[in-house]
Amino acid sequence: MSSSYSFLLAGRELDVFLSFSGKIALDIDFGYDLSRNGIKSFKSESWKEKSFKPIDRPTLEALTESKVAVVMTSDEEASSVGFLEELIVILEFQEKRSLTAIPIFLTKHPLDMEEISQLFPERSQVWRTAISKLVNIAAEYSLSRNLAVMHGTHRIKMVADDIRLMFLSSASSDFKGLAGMDRHLKTVYELLALESDKEVRTIGIWGSAGVGKTTLARYTYAEISVKFQTHVFLENIENMKQKLLQSENYQEEEDNLTNSDHERNEITEARNKHRKVLLVADGVNGIEQGKWIAEYANWFAPGSRVILITQDKSVLEDSGVNHVYEVGSLRYDEALKLFSHFAFKQPYPRPDFERLSVRAVQLAGFLPVAIRLFGSFLTGRSKEEWVATLLKLNAKQGKDIMEVWKLMEASEGNDIVEASER
Repeated sequence: MSSSYSFLLAGRELDVFLSFSGKIALDIDFGYDLSRNGIKSFKSESWKEKSFKPIDRPTLEALTESKVAVVMTSDEEASSVGFLEELIVILEFQEKRSLTAIPIFLTKHPLDMEEISQLFPERSQVWRTAISKLVNIAAEYSLSRNLAVMHGTHRIKMVADDIRLMFLSSASSDFKGLAGMDRHLKTVYELLALESDKEVRTIGIWGSAGVGKTTLARYTYAEISVKFQTHVFLENIENMKQKLLQSENYQEEEDNLTNSDHERNEITEARNKHRKVLLVADGVNGIEQGKWIAEYANWFAPGSRVILITQDKSVLEDSGVNHVYEVGSLRYDEALKLFSHFAFKQPYPRPDFERLSVRAVQLAGFLPVAIRLFGSFLTGRSKEEWVATLLKLNAKQGKDIMEVWKLMEASEGNDIVEASER
């Protein structure tokens, strides 16, 4: 994985890799059911590749970052070379325990291998072995093959819920104790007042870039979404007012709907049917946006909750949001613990690296995103490399963190090895 791409992914979080045997499998709108649970996915297009060649870099990078790979197959069309080669890599990652593979067979048999085997006889046995492994994995997961008693769309929603619970469980053990998450969650839950169904309550989360606002909101969303009839996590609210008003006036063809189309249709339906809704809107950067979302949400059923996320506290205040929480920088002990988690895979620094670790945390500005970047980059390096890296960071203090890493990578060239996934 190229280091520049690794750092960008480390700053944003990619959760699920979606692999398809062909266009029929692709038509299953799985990405939307994941996104509505606050889970980010990468939709692979390897199935389009008909010739034999290595997996492209963006696809391999996405696989490396993902924690789950959902493999959807159908025997109603011939398998492609690209999908089968991708499947081999997915299974290698599964065997290394770097991700969990979840097969979803849309037909009784997973794949049609006849045509592809004749075209590439030298790869036939390798592909058939990979498919056998996939079938064995599916045997351990009931939703993979339970087609006779479960409608396809409902099954997909159940798998998405399983993945949500998987990530929630992982977060509970791996991250909840880090980055002050317990402390933040306690305050946010108090503001949400979930025990009250008397009103539609809007709360605001604000703080500087990289401080962990979205991470906090996503974790909150994952824990409480089951309490609501409709729940939507909006990562992009640009032109949302116009889009919602349009969706009230006409209904688009199902085949042409994107994830954002589904989201706005679901919000509109929840408003019209007066449902209890959880709505999270990230990236609110204007008073008009915040005020309109809060006013629109008043049409939801009592007990609904809206969470607005912004870098500007005045946007919340001027939008009439009374329940506001600032996500501040980490405390010293929290920052050092988080850094050690990524740099040393333990909750504290090695004794001979303690002073350097403290300096790294200071240079990261006690921001979770920067700390994760720094820790992932420095893990496994020699003390001399640490000193050289921190000197360069010190010289670039005050600049945007992503720009710093781009400049560092350009200056280091081949001397800096990729480290974010060691």
